[in-house]
Formats: sequence, C-alpha cells, structure tokens
Amino acid sequence: MDPLQKVPTHDAVELDKKQNKSQSFSVVSSTASAIKVLPVLGATLVSFLYFRRSTKGLERHLKPLALGFMGLAVFEILAQAYLLRGSTNVVINQAVAVYGPVWWAENLVLLLSAVILGRWVWRYLVKRFMSQLFMIFVTGIIVVFLVTTVTFTFLLLRNIQNATLSNLSTTANVLNYAFDSKRSETVSSSEALSYNPEYISAIIQKDHKKLVQLSANYLATKKQSMLLITNDSGQVLLRGEDTDRWGDSLSSDPLVRKALIGQPSSSISTISGVLAPTMFIESTSPVRDSNNLIVGTITTGVAMDDAFVDGIKNSTGLDASIYSGNIRSATTTLTADGKSRWVGVKEHNKSVNDTVLKSGETFSGQLDILNIPYLAVYRPLKDVDNVVVGMILVAQPQTYLLSTANQSIQLTFILATTLLLLSIFPAYLVSRYIGRQL
Repeated sequence: MDPLQKVPTHDAVELDKKQNKSQSFSVVSSTASAIKVLPVLGATLVSFLYFRRSTKGLERHLKPLALGFMGLAVFEILAQAYLLRGSTNVVINQAVAVYGPVWWAENLVLLLSAVILGRWVWRYLVKRFMSQLFMIFVTGIIVVFLVTTVTFTFLLLRNIQNATLSNLSTTANVLNYAFDSKRSETVSSSEALSYNPEYISAIIQKDHKKLVQLSANYLATKKQSMLLITNDSGQVLLRGEDTDRWGDSLSSDPLVRKALIGQPSSSISTISGVLAPTMFIESTSPVRDSNNLIVGTITTGVAMDDAFVDGIKNSTGLDASIYSGNIRSATTTLTADGKSRWVGVKEHNKSVNDTVLKSGETFSGQLDILNIPYLAVYRPLKDVDNVVVGMILVAQPQTYLLSTANQSIQLTFILATTLLLLSIFPAYLVSRYIGRQL
C-alpha cells in the first residue's frame, strides 16, 4: 500500500514515464475450488509485490521475501496433487501418493521456503540486542523441548516395535502347537486305518476297487486332504484324492521307506500346482497282517492351504503366509480385487532367504511385503530328514504400530507445546531485564 520510492536517474524523460498496470481476477469455479486456488494466487501476488519493491524500489533487502513467497506459491501448486490420489492410473497414483515423488518435491519446496523466510526474519529480529537475547532464550527452549519430544517419541516407537516383534516371535512359536495338532490328527488317522481289517485285507489282495469303495467318503468325513496307500514294495494302490492315478512306485519316498521297515513318521512335503505348490503335513504308518508282517503303508495328510492361514489370522489377527521354498503357496494377503490371493510370488529378500532357507533359523525385522511395510517373523519348515523345505510368515503392517503410538505421541506434543508457550514469557522478562542493565 505504501508508494514506491523512485530509483534516481539522470534521464529526465525516463522520470516522466509512468506505466499503470491493472489485473483483475474472476472466480469462475465453485467456492471449494476457489478456496483451493486462493493460497496459490495469494502467495504469487505477495511474491510479485515484494519482488517489484526490491527491484524497482530502494528496498533490495526484501528480495529474500519475494523468493520465499515464490516458493510457497510453488508449494501450493504441488499440494493440489492430492486431488489425483483417487486416479486409477497406477503411474499417476504412485507419483502423487504420500511419500511419492510429488510429495517429496512439495515438502522440499516448503522446507526451502521456510528456511529463506526464517533466515530473513531471524536477521531482521537480531538487529536489536533485546531481540537477540529473547531469540537465544526461546531457541534454546525450543531445542530442548524438541530434542526431548523427539527422543521420547523415538524411544516409544522403538519400544512398541520391539514389543510387536517379540509378540510376533511368540506367535510364530505358538504356531508349532498348531502344526503338532495337525500332525497328531494325521498320525491318528493313518494309524486307525492301518488297524482296519478291511483295509488290511484289501492291501494284501492288492484290491484297488475295494480300497476305492472303502475310502469313498473318507477325505470329506475326516477333513483330510490326502490318503495314500501302498503295498509292501511301495507300489501305490490308492490315491484318495485321485483314484484313477495308481500303480506307480513310491519306494524312494522317505516316509514310505521308514514305514516299510516298521517306523511310523511324519513330515512336511510339497506337491506342485498350477499357480503355486501346496504344502502338506503327512503321516505314514505301516500296515501289518495277522502274523505281524508289514504288508503296506497308509499315509494321510492335511494341506496347509488358504484355509489353514485364514485360521491363523482369525485366531491371532495377524497376516500369515506359507512358503514352499521361497515361493508363496498360501497367504492371507489379497490382491487389489479383494478376492484373489498373492500366491506363486517369490521371496527375493536375501536376508530372509539366507537366514531361514539356508541357515534354518528364524528371521525377524522390518521389510516390505508387496510394497507394504511390515514387521515380520519367518520360521523354517523342515521335513522328516530335518531339511528346510519352506517357511511360514507371521506379519503385521507398520501402520498398526503408528496407530497404536499415535495417541501417546499426540499427548506428548501437546504437553511439550504447552510448556514451551509457558516458558516464552519468562524468557522475555529475562531478556528485557538484561537489556535494561546494559
């Protein structure tokens, strides 16, 4: 509003020249749209006026203000990118998402503008000694409170994170009981069938048709996923899930070999699938005749499929996945359509593969699963020969960690802000007293 001071010149003609420019702005969009545009127009106008005053007038010290408000105008323009976050275009959605490239550019411009404006304001205030003392006291108070608040927040998040990882590790250990329970089911099922006289008779006679009749509804009634019967040489007499596929030999199978020498055993195995392999908990028992001679084997198994991991999530509230090797075979993680599962995906994290699959140890820590930050625990799955054949994942999104700590962090910042404001007045009184004494 103040008139500009003319720049001295020796040209009389130039002194007489004066150009008046006017610009009118009309708001055509709705009230909501106008409110979004006003900060951009306001910051641009302020930047232009300060720049004009610093270049055409005598107040060159105002140029940093022009640059600072120009940065704020750019920030306000970039801030409008949030309107595109609902876009179905993947590239646009990722570009304007929180922590995306546009978000970082927006906040970097805001930081630079704040630094420029803050530096100018600081230099303006420290021209007076009292202002210097006051700024020193206030800055010291702010630094102390910020360091205290940030340190407390960091320690709080770290403690919650460690507690969450500890709970995940405990949950992963508790899952051993779930595996033991499933293993006990398969053991009892295979042993019960191995003592059934009808099955023993059909195995001795190698009667495939009778075995099909006997086991017609077995898998459904017993909630088993696999029923495998062999004779004393390891030749398959029946596959309950595929009765037409029999006659091949499983004499090299570790469980069958042990059963044929009289050792019942259990293990975890893998069967290839179209989209992804399937992990099974299997138990094999020897079948003996009336003379206590081994005449065959019976194997029952339960699939560790999507229903299995869904049961884990229902009981613990945590996401879970089963891996065959490093390939995900079952998971609670859904795709974008909310129906399909992310199966068949390989785990490429080197630390996970080296720790779990190669060393056979448990891995716990922070990592991204399908581009989502998680706190996760991986445990190895081993077969009857103690060889790692897969792993199980129990994980929790880090957003849960932040939501848990959010209330405590808010209370901490409110308390720190209140104490900071209460400390400013004593700092002012001390500064004024020292200034008067000098």
